[in-house]
Amino acid sequence: MGTVGKITDDGYASCSLLPRIWTKDVTTLDNCIRARKGESVRTPGNRITEMGNVLEEPCIRRAAELLGLEELEVDVKQRFTHDTLELQASLDARAVANNLVIQDDPEWGIYTPGATKVLLNGPGVIENKVTRDYPAAELEEWRGLIQMQGQMEVMGYDWGVVSVLYQSTDFRVYVFKRDPTFAAVLAEKINDFERRIQEEDYWPAKVPEDLHKIYKDPHGKEDIKDLDAKVEDTIKEYEATKEIIKNMEAARDELNLLLMTEMANHVKGQVGEYEISLPTSTRKPTPKKMVPAKPGGTYRAKTVRVKRRAAPLGS
Repeated sequence: MGTVGKITDDGYASCSLLPRIWTKDVTTLDNCIRARKGESVRTPGNRITEMGNVLEEPCIRRAAELLGLEELEVDVKQRFTHDTLELQASLDARAVANNLVIQDDPEWGIYTPGATKVLLNGPGVIENKVTRDYPAAELEEWRGLIQMQGQMEVMGYDWGVVSVLYQSTDFRVYVFKRDPTFAAVLAEKINDFERRIQEEDYWPAKVPEDLHKIYKDPHGKEDIKDLDAKVEDTIKEYEATKEIIKNMEAARDELNLLLMTEMANHVKGQVGEYEISLPTSTRKPTPKKMVPAKPGGTYRAKTVRVKRRAAPLGS
């Protein structure tokens, strides 16, 4: 979803959207379709995103200092467009490397994934992230990597950096050379995404909310759809699954009651290879809360309701 202050056009693919395009996110596609029609899909930031913005420049400057980059340009106020694809990019920063050999140096938080060292020369992009998370074994694709790869393709640069501040003090800099195989993958996905925007051809839904975006205008209650005969089998399986879940939950509750009875007044118990606990918690009194106002509207349910129809006469 677009945020206030965004430089790229909400109706087109941008490098910041690439991780969600890669995962075929329906909300991202729907936002672009709506924005292309002139609807506003932008949302205000929050205190967390604002803090990320505050920390962005000092993190980038530190990354450039660690790597020995020159001609650093931070917070680039310009929108860039790919030469042949409907893909836009905005940059956190860009800089120039003068034949720099960057060595993998975890002690200083410098990583060159896939190589022990890389040679950087000429201009490159820098993408910065700030997160409360702990570092993973490798930089995740969605944490700036695909975004930065897209930026290199848009700019025609041969190297890129993703700097990440983890857990407020663990600062890491990931240095990459341009991947020659990425351009073809990018072209396939962006061309498909652009076609889907133009034709309003949504990806298959993954969650009920996706279907609400795909089918925005529910018909009236009197407009009854005659479903394909095979749907009856799906309904039977759905109802059977609900019954299994209901029975298993009842069995679980009964077993839990038996265990609680065995524990009696004890908070902890043990038997064989197991240790179980029935802890207590203290809740402080809280004042009555006012329920915040919510906008009105018509919303579709997230689950279907099933009931048996009356048998036809004469059957």
